[in-house]
Amino acid sequence: MIRRGVVPLAVMATCFVIAGCVGPVVRPVADFTWCPVGVNGDLVYQFSSTSSTVPGQWIDSMIWEFDDGGAPLESWDPWYAFSEAGTYRITLTVMDTRGVSGTVTKEVAISQAVEIYPNWKLTLGWPVEVTGIVANRADVRLESLTLKAKFYDANGVRISDGLVTIMDIEPDERVAFTIRAAEYSAAIFHASLEVDSFVSDCWAPWAHPVEDAAHE
Repeated sequence: MIRRGVVPLAVMATCFVIAGCVGPVVRPVADFTWCPVGVNGDLVYQFSSTSSTVPGQWIDSMIWEFDDGGAPLESWDPWYAFSEAGTYRITLTVMDTRGVSGTVTKEVAISQAVEIYPNWKLTLGWPVEVTGIVANRADVRLESLTLKAKFYDANGVRISDGLVTIMDIEPDERVAFTIRAAEYSAAIFHASLEVDSFVSDCWAPWAHPVEDAAHE
């Protein structure tokens, strides 16, 4: 006979063996942030995991899915180049040192961080220069932005270049710029203008980022 309130030793021993006796498995919490990366003005973003797991364990692997038809990417804090602007459902799956996984999906708006207003102007004579307006369309401050102008003759032969670097541009701030040809030539007839590079004011992990070779 078993008295009420007394658990048989066999039942107690079983609880140490069966996982259900100690409650459900606690999964890692997958999470991430993102930020535009100023590589040649392209739609390149860095993704940084902020995932966590139970005390005494750590995140052991990360798999990213970028919702653009590409294969999943196993990488830590990758850079990723998108082919076009748009809203993407980005999924991160992490696994910790116990072999337990966690997943999160976020809608991420991918767009050009820098807008060069189309009504920029080329002035011939001395000096030869391009003037215009540029705006920061990212939701973070741009620590620096470098614009590049290329100068051509009437036959499309590139004669000279010019660069200007603008510092500390806040989100939605517009800044006037002037770029002069590094070498003067009376043959300069037209010019092109592009974003050469920029540095975003993002989180610490990409102060010294390493670009993923699969997306150079």
